[in-house]
Amino acid sequence: MPARLLVREGQEVVDREPAALSELRDRPCWLDLVDPTPADLDLVAEELGLHPLAVEDAKHRHQRPKIEQYEGHYFVVFYAVHRLGEELDFDELSIFVAQNALVTVREAHTGPVEEVERRWRDGRIKEVGMLLHALLDATVDAYFPIADELGEAIGVVEQTIADAKRRDFQGPLRDLFRVKRQLLILRQHIAPERDVLAVLARGDLGFFSRGDSVYFQDVYDHVVRVTDSIDTFRDLASNVIDAHLAAASNRLNEVMKVLTSVATILLVVAVVTSFFGQNFAAIPYGSTELFWGSLGFMVVVIVALAAFFRRVGWL
Repeated sequence: MPARLLVREGQEVVDREPAALSELRDRPCWLDLVDPTPADLDLVAEELGLHPLAVEDAKHRHQRPKIEQYEGHYFVVFYAVHRLGEELDFDELSIFVAQNALVTVREAHTGPVEEVERRWRDGRIKEVGMLLHALLDATVDAYFPIADELGEAIGVVEQTIADAKRRDFQGPLRDLFRVKRQLLILRQHIAPERDVLAVLARGDLGFFSRGDSVYFQDVYDHVVRVTDSIDTFRDLASNVIDAHLAAASNRLNEVMKVLTSVATILLVVAVVTSFFGQNFAAIPYGSTELFWGSLGFMVVVIVALAAFFRRVGWL
């Protein structure tokens, strides 16, 4: 099993065998499990006395962000987010928190874990409570650049709406709907994490000191702030979509006005030519004066209609 047990002994962090976890509970321990098998999780559950329901959730994954309090430990589900091309990718991080022990269950590419491990080994993190805080804080900090990128994508599309020369109306609309969908998915993963941090800030199980609980409150504030930003960007995306559709409708109206004006002008020509196209002997087909008169009439009417439509802004 890809597993590492990192134990703080004094000022140093040493690697131990994962099976020794239960024997080292008198000092801060971090067991990191990467893509474990069900048997691996059962072994850890036996070592720490984890609740079967929490272990079952860790096995099946794809859980909603949550915190569950059991006798002697917490079970936390959090999500790390990163960009994968133009799409968002979510990595589930399951965490068991007990006295002097923290167990993380994750996939291989969960980014914040590597950074927090360096701080744990460097001695900047010395307690399990602060280790949990560092994991959650690093995960939440990664939300802000992603939310900002989605907001900038909306701004780029918004700038194209006022461009009178644009011809592509479908492309920006597709981009807007894609960004709005990503914001919705991002919020679905992030918003429940406020409840997780609120419970940790209370410190009901007494694992953390009051000083540690203040740090969880700070992460809670960060989650609230990024959630508010996502809501703002979603509203902005909706407004830009409405403006985009309104601009497309206005553009269609402008085109229809031009076509209506041209059709009205051509209607005069059609009326005159169709009249003289009738097969009646009473119509003086050989009259030169009538020919030039009808031609002059058509020209005068066409010029007059064109000037009128120009003045009212249809041409």
